[in-house]
Amino acid sequence: MVLFAGLTDWFDGFAARRFGASGKLGAILDPLADKSLLVVLFLTLGVLRFIPLWLVTLTVLRDLVIVAGAGLLRLFRDIRTFAPSLLGKVSTFFQIVFILLVLLQAAFPNQVVRLGKDAALICTAVFTFLSGLGYVRLGIRLARDTAVVRM
Repeated sequence: MVLFAGLTDWFDGFAARRFGASGKLGAILDPLADKSLLVVLFLTLGVLRFIPLWLVTLTVLRDLVIVAGAGLLRLFRDIRTFAPSLLGKVSTFFQIVFILLVLLQAAFPNQVVRLGKDAALICTAVFTFLSGLGYVRLGIRLARDTAVVRM
């Protein structure tokens, strides 16, 4: 089911770009749905102890910091558009791969899947941390670059 959700999300994004059918609402709802699905999966698999708590914390905390930062930038600087970074996209890719491998390992335990899952865990942790750091740096730069503060 997770693989199906990922594939349909990719196809939806591809079709929207290919046919120029993306709108403002879709630009907000699509990433929100993606992140919501990933956060729920990380939390659920963390509670079930399929994912280490430190990785669940890192992933969820990164997303909360991004959402809070975007909210503050909108509120105080009236910045309304936030493009995903390359590191953010790579992070999301590895998070999805990791979740798929965790589920595959749970259903069909074997050494090859476990090694892939372990490699994906490392990539997920590294890129989640680096992308979170990148978004914080970008948020600070955006907050400083805007000349007028709204109150």
